[in-house]
Amino acid sequence: MLRIILLFLLILSLPLHAANQQDLAQLIKMANTDDKAGLDLSNADLRRYKFSLDKSNLQNANLSHSNLATVDLSKMDLSNADLSYADLSNINLSQAKLTNVNFNHAILTHANLSQANISNASLYGTLLVNANLQHANLTRADFSCANLSNANLAHANIAEATISGATFINTVTTDMTHYDSVIDTHVTCEGK
Repeated sequence: MLRIILLFLLILSLPLHAANQQDLAQLIKMANTDDKAGLDLSNADLRRYKFSLDKSNLQNANLSHSNLATVDLSKMDLSNADLSYADLSNINLSQAKLTNVNFNHAILTHANLSQANISNASLYGTLLVNANLQHANLTRADFSCANLSNANLAHANIAEATISGATFINTVTTDMTHYDSVIDTHVTCEGK
């Protein structure tokens, strides 16, 4: 356990852009997968790290303020993870399990979220411009104050999703299901 803490402190002392792939791989390998707190990789630049389904446990992970732009996390389980304020532009999260994820204020421009399970996720103030959400499960997701301009939500399940204050300009909404249960109340969004 002491080795994990020391390695983690070493990573935290590095500048954001200098995350070492070998150190990250060692940290992930050493992490206790039974730990409900999850892995803490907040503020890390993970753009060059290669996550794998069988070796990377990202459930309950703290990835807030991290840079995961262009990373492939397709089919990964990130349930209950914190991705708030993260740069997730051009990320591949297709078929990922993203239930209860905190995406608040994250950048998901040009992200691929097709067929992902994003139920019960919080996406307050998230940038989803040009994001692909086709066939995604968005049940009870909170898109309050999010920007979904030019996003593709074709065939998405939006049962009981909250869209209060969200921006929908040129958004594709073809054949979305459960639109009649969407929640849209008056909210005041930051910067609007």
